[in-house]
Amino acid sequence: MRINYEIDPSKHYVRQNGWLEAAKQQKQTIRKRLKNIPLRYFTFCAAEAIDVFMLEREQILKRSEETERLEGVYFCEEDEESFGKIAELIGSPEQGFRGEFERIVLFKDDEETHGKTLTDEDFYRPEIRKKLGYKDAHQRLCKAFPFDIINLDVCGVMFPPRKNVIAPLMESIIQILKWQTRSKFSNDRECDQFTLFLTSHIDPDNTNQQAIEQLKNRVNDNLRNTDFHAAFVEKYGHNQVRKLMSEKFPEFFCLALPKFIIHETLFSLGWKVTCGPTYLYNRDYSREDKQYQIMHTIGVYERIPDSRERLDFPQSQYIQSVTQLINNGVEWIDNIIKDPDVCRQLKQDLTKIVELRKARSGI
Repeated sequence: MRINYEIDPSKHYVRQNGWLEAAKQQKQTIRKRLKNIPLRYFTFCAAEAIDVFMLEREQILKRSEETERLEGVYFCEEDEESFGKIAELIGSPEQGFRGEFERIVLFKDDEETHGKTLTDEDFYRPEIRKKLGYKDAHQRLCKAFPFDIINLDVCGVMFPPRKNVIAPLMESIIQILKWQTRSKFSNDRECDQFTLFLTSHIDPDNTNQQAIEQLKNRVNDNLRNTDFHAAFVEKYGHNQVRKLMSEKFPEFFCLALPKFIIHETLFSLGWKVTCGPTYLYNRDYSREDKQYQIMHTIGVYERIPDSRERLDFPQSQYIQSVTQLINNGVEWIDNIIKDPDVCRQLKQDLTKIVELRKARSGI
């Protein structure tokens, strides 16, 4: 059964307490840019676009008085019908990228697409036109960077069992972080800071076992550091990664995956990462008598000036970031929303956001 996000309190708890607060803080960092440049937001908002209208209501995202378009908001959506609904709500199909996210980001020319553009698509076979559609989306998405907030609210596990260890989704995340690093805003300024929201399903039985083993080994390697070791023991009561995996796999994953991304962005791209809150909650499989978990993490990325020349800095900063990740811990939401008052407030807030969306769309 498809989850109705317009009434789902678990997801909205993350939006309200995590995403919204982080977005408010990120908005403060762009005030030094020209006032007429809006906050730039990339999202997988789905047809409901709850996150978009929550941020619009809080005036973090702004709608043009002339065009009624939400400026600076870009989205990716594979489903054609949902894409049309989102484009209408945001006010611009040009700010959308239709297709599978990984295929858009990782597109590469081949002999059938080299030298061809989407404007010539009528001359080509349907399969080539589809490729050219991905080529066009790839080029437009690359040019849209950088963003102030990137919300990768993806559906599915990060390391599928029948894919390579670095699966297309993870490869795509690394690629867009490279675009974020290399691109400049319209006033020719580099992005000095941005916020990343990352979502993943967690299910050890539906995850590449080799990837799990590599994540485990990386955590084990970090235990050699005194500060990381002390934080690990303080949080979990032992220093055994395999024990953590067997007893609390979701919490292990909430440590290991962000830690992997922190390492990649710090050492390869020169970004210092300040870890925000991590949220977890359970979901039921629709056709199986078992559960999986949803993880939401928040991180603030700050560019390190001359990072490649500061040879001693990345390692110390890495340990500081991943130790903070342990100390922050995770917030399990299931018991929180069992409180009737909390659940009622979340649903009331959702209703107001949906009403705003209906008013904007003229429904």
